[in-house]
Parts: sequence; structure tokens; C-alpha cells
Amino acid sequence: MPKNATTLVFLGLMVLMLVWMGYSGRRARAKMAAQRESLIEVGANIMTTAGFYGTIVDIDGDAITLQSPAGDETVWNRQAIARLAELPLAEDADESEPDEDGGQEPLADADDLRPEASGAEDGEGDPQSGEDREASPAPSK
Repeated sequence: MPKNATTLVFLGLMVLMLVWMGYSGRRARAKMAAQRESLIEVGANIMTTAGFYGTIVDIDGDAITLQSPAGDETVWNRQAIARLAELPLAEDADESEPDEDGGQEPLADADDLRPEASGAEDGEGDPQSGEDREASPAPSK
């Protein structure tokens, strides 16, 4: 084959590859758009492209009203809906398991949190030396 013919075949293959890549990319974007549209319905738990988790409460054309787990409602553009997602707070509630007697573990008692209860008044575990401790003001209670 002459040198010019090889160059033409190579250029032809490159053009065909570019056309094929453009077509397949367009087809993939159309498939993703159709998939996103199918999940946009009232009551669906979704995540936006910005990472906001919420539940769809209203759809008005391109304006989608989302309710946050705290109960606040915000309006988002339809294109901002990325995918279906479980709300993060709902997952945390499922993971907490009661202990043997069926109840949750009690919170720490306020007496346990005072420095006297931990032995800090004797200087145990105190990072400051005695000289610096006397110069610093006593914490208010």
C-alpha cells in the first residue's frame, strides 16, 4: 500500500471511532436521564448531586420540593436529583440495638462527669504543674 493510502485508512478509522464514541456517549446519557426521571416520584428518598438527602414531597414541573430528615422543605431543580438513597438518619436508627434487658444504655450521670469523681482534685492526670494550676483561675460551676 502506498504511504498516502495508509494515512487515509488511519484517518478514516479515527473518524469512525469518534463518531461511535459520540453516539455511545449520547445513548448512555439518554439512558441515565430516563432512569433519573423514573425515580422522581412523590415519597421517594433521594440524594441530590450536592449530597443532600431528602424525601420528595411535591413535584411542580422542574421544581422538586424535598423534605430534609429534620422536616425542613427546600426546592430543587429536577436535574439536581442524582439517585435513590436511604436517609442517613433512618439507617442510624436501625443500627441501634437494645441491650439484654430490652432498654437503651443510660446516659452518664452528672456526678460521674465532675472532676472530683475522677480524682482530678488530687492532681492525678492534670497536665498542668501545681505552680501553673494555682496561677490559673478556677473553673466556674
